[in-house]
Amino acid sequence: MNSNTYELVGDEFELGYRRQDFWGWKIAFAFFFGEVGAGLFFVSAIYNFLVGMIIGWIMVTVFKPTALFMHLGQPLRAWRAIMGLGSSWISRGLLASVLYSGFGGIYILNQLFHFLASPLSSLVFAVAMLSCIGVMIYLGFVLSYSPAISLWESGLMPIISLTYGLLGGVTLVLVLGYPSFLASRPETIKLLEALEFGLVIFCAVLLASFLHGAAYSSDAGKKSVMLLLREDLSRWFLTGVVLIGIVLTALLIKVAPVSIAALLAIAVAELIGDVGLKLLLFKAAVYQPAVSHSRF
Repeated sequence: MNSNTYELVGDEFELGYRRQDFWGWKIAFAFFFGEVGAGLFFVSAIYNFLVGMIIGWIMVTVFKPTALFMHLGQPLRAWRAIMGLGSSWISRGLLASVLYSGFGGIYILNQLFHFLASPLSSLVFAVAMLSCIGVMIYLGFVLSYSPAISLWESGLMPIISLTYGLLGGVTLVLVLGYPSFLASRPETIKLLEALEFGLVIFCAVLLASFLHGAAYSSDAGKKSVMLLLREDLSRWFLTGVVLIGIVLTALLIKVAPVSIAALLAIAVAELIGDVGLKLLLFKAAVYQPAVSHSRF
């Protein structure tokens, strides 16, 4: 996994890898709120947990757009992003977010006031749940359709986005639901904890596969993996994403007694790993040099 052919360079006119700097922490938090909020709504809706659905809806409908608008240079033109549904995953993701906000909001209101007939309520529920999945996966598709950046160009990206979204949803349902509907349902707690542990292990497998693929995709992919595992980003990736987000989370799920304190600790560890991964995916992304050294 040698990537020493080139070095990281800034804006100087010289041959080397250049970091992408268009997407940063604001976009990372926007996608974090989108994935985790949609995951929270999805899992909460399965258990008819109204508080979880409301918080998940707010995360996607309020927090995510707020972070996006902080990033956009011309927020009033953001509506144009939906015009490319046939070719753009950003447009498809925006449509999924709009459908989620509309149908998810209607479903929440119907749970409160019961104004929809049963067949119509089922249709609203189905659209809300499908749009949840769309919100969770579309960051992965946006990144995987980035041929200029080898680290992102992977078919595993949508699966990683979906898995982390569902993991965040399960984790927050356990924390928010423990003092209420889960208090009298120990079997449901065990089921959710087993699902949470399985998702954490699956995240570990996905990350290992993702990094392996990136390392052997191109010189730029190797450089990105080196940045995450051995160079200046390694302390953040190995500590925040791997040690805290995966290892500590898994250990706490398995050994900590069920209590609100333990569930909060698990949630903090898991969410640190999730946020850290999104931030580092943007920080470690580098462009392949436009000109390569001759091999002859």
